[in-house]
Amino acid sequence: MKWINSITVLGMLLVAGMLSCTKTSGDAYRRYLESGELTYPGRLDTVIVRPGHNRILLSAVLGNDPLIKRLTIHWNNGRDSMEVPVKRTKGVDTIDVLVPDLREGNYNFTLYTYDKENHQSVVVNAFGVAYGQNYTGSLVNRTLRSVEQSEDGQNLVLNWGEPAGGELGVDVDYTGANGSAQKITVAPTETRTVLPDYQDRSLLSYRSKYKPDSTAFEFFYPAASTVTLPAFERRLPKSGFKVLELPTDVKDGGYGWLLPYLWDEKYDPPGFATQSIIPCWFTIDCGSAAALSRFKVWQANDRLYQLESVKTFELYGSHNPAADGSWASWTKIGAYQSVKPSGLPVGENTQADIDYAKAGEEFAVPEGTAKYRYYRLKLLSNWGGSNFMTLEEITFYTRDRQ
Repeated sequence: MKWINSITVLGMLLVAGMLSCTKTSGDAYRRYLESGELTYPGRLDTVIVRPGHNRILLSAVLGNDPLIKRLTIHWNNGRDSMEVPVKRTKGVDTIDVLVPDLREGNYNFTLYTYDKENHQSVVVNAFGVAYGQNYTGSLVNRTLRSVEQSEDGQNLVLNWGEPAGGELGVDVDYTGANGSAQKITVAPTETRTVLPDYQDRSLLSYRSKYKPDSTAFEFFYPAASTVTLPAFERRLPKSGFKVLELPTDVKDGGYGWLLPYLWDEKYDPPGFATQSIIPCWFTIDCGSAAALSRFKVWQANDRLYQLESVKTFELYGSHNPAADGSWASWTKIGAYQSVKPSGLPVGENTQADIDYAKAGEEFAVPEGTAKYRYYRLKLLSNWGGSNFMTLEEITFYTRDRQ
């Protein structure tokens, strides 16, 4: 009897349980139908993160869901966000979004898409870096070794040093001859840049450019370096030079070192050697009148700072030299002295002395000096105390454009 009662109780419990389950399932189903079927818009297909200077460019590639209407981007653990409208086309759409005003550092972005009913997609995460002063402070400009003018003064030559590691070129800004702003980019492999059009005495600025990695969407620069471009200057063409032999002028000394060798563009002996007369002078006809800005003189490199190499001299100019070779028609331009950088005694030269002399000694001409066609050098002394004089080459420069 006890066993039968137990079966009866168990049966009643089973029936009650079945009724309870059926009621709960029905309620859940009704709630599901009442709220509608869950909808998720298509998530982004791909997000490309490209670093910039205190900003990051996100390129979001949309999936194939045509119902997407907007996109949200969140960062700084959701404290910052932005929303971007989406307009679909028939092709694959990519939306570029610039996230500005970021501090230098790493960022985790969370991105969602939405349809017109504001259904939200599954999240897509993207990671990137914004670079700033810590990075740019480590960058350096390439060295600009020298700025030179072409012989005719029409072109400017920039001579560059070696680029630093990672440099992608140099941006150069300068002013053209007509006052217009000019910009060029120098390739990392380029060591010599020619500017065919420039305004003299204007400012040229240059900045080396870098990228912290290949995905960066913009270049990074150190602070610009500047240089003031030289005033226009050209070399007097030596093709127009010739000897003007006046009665009092010195002649060559008979060693095969001739006066025309002073402008033959050869910088090894022989040059010009005079007769055994000190002081002595000679005259050059430049072919046309020009106001000198400076000039350079080379010693014969087999007797630098010794023997017959000229040490002190004077330069004169004339429009119409007196036929008798007198000095009445000549105007003194300046008195000059050859300089030995080391100051060592005659016969002792440092490498710096040799390099300086072989580059040609440069001598200034006073500002405002008149134009002359004829120039006369009066040789006063030499380095070794010899009884004649030698010179290797001479070059005149002018700021006259014609």
